[in-house]
Amino acid sequence: MYFVSCLKTLIGYYCLKWIFGYYCINPSCILQSESVNGTNAGRKSLAEDKGPDVPADASSSEDKAPEPSLVLLDKNQFTVSDLQKEDARYLEKRDAALALFRAKSDRTRKFAASQKSPYTENSMARVNISNRKFYPGYNPFAPIDKTKLKELADWLKSCPNYRTALDKKPRKSRTWWYQILRTSLEWLDDCHIDAWINVLRKRYDANPQHFRSKRMCFLDHLFAQQWRFNFKDFKDSKPDHNGLGRRLPGGEENYNAGTIPSFCQSNKVWGTNIDDIYVPVNFADSHWIAMWISIPKRHIVVFDSICSSISPEELDVVMEPFLYMVPYLLVECASSDELRAQYSLEPFTYERPTNIPPA
Repeated sequence: MYFVSCLKTLIGYYCLKWIFGYYCINPSCILQSESVNGTNAGRKSLAEDKGPDVPADASSSEDKAPEPSLVLLDKNQFTVSDLQKEDARYLEKRDAALALFRAKSDRTRKFAASQKSPYTENSMARVNISNRKFYPGYNPFAPIDKTKLKELADWLKSCPNYRTALDKKPRKSRTWWYQILRTSLEWLDDCHIDAWINVLRKRYDANPQHFRSKRMCFLDHLFAQQWRFNFKDFKDSKPDHNGLGRRLPGGEENYNAGTIPSFCQSNKVWGTNIDDIYVPVNFADSHWIAMWISIPKRHIVVFDSICSSISPEELDVVMEPFLYMVPYLLVECASSDELRAQYSLEPFTYERPTNIPPA
């Protein structure tokens, strides 16, 4: 049996050597493979295993290729190619993370509803800061100057009616105006609202860059009061063949030209130099609202912090004079036919947002 096995090995050896030569496969690998994995595993190749025609020192012959050596790789040991692939994956992930970070930093910042509140006292709210540039101006949430507050308190104490009850104080008393202003939930009179409008007009006149536009103006409470009171005369008067000639409230041309209110006159013409008009409105001496009249948009926005104070039907009645008389005034006071052609007698539209924070 051993002789038969050797004969098969010799026949296979010389057949492979004749077919392949030493160009592709070294036939000695077959012998070594059989020595390692075959029946002779665990022992060195003997001379008789190589056949009778193969000398014992055949490994030293010049025409024989070197036998391949067996290399065992440790799976826990990284090769050079593995490290290069790992570095490539790291660089790819880093570039993706940087691109995502830049995209997030350049996008417009959006805030939740609780973050858009203008009140900094609430720890859950934050002042909404947009991406546009702000000019250094008045900060309504700046700490109160205690020195000036003490000076005001000392000046009020010098009034003879300082300790008189509020409902018994004369309106000309210096303490009456300030006590109402400093009393929480006390009804603000017309003079209080006009005083704040004057503050806005003075700041706008000195630093218009602090405001949202350089084409805006602020009107006092008399504008809304007169227009609502005289709206019936406007409707009852008959227009001419051009739709004009109706009766407008007194002083309408002065409002259109920006000469009234007299304090810090703007001297800007509606539609020509003015696009946005802000007006306070007194409803039944119980509630204040504000109007933003947009001439280019032909639209009015009503700012109402307590919408339940005025029903939608009541608000329609309040807004009707301004929806019809503002476009009429623009056409009536136009300085030329070309400018008049840009306007229309069609009434404006209006809306009342419901997300206005309470005062």
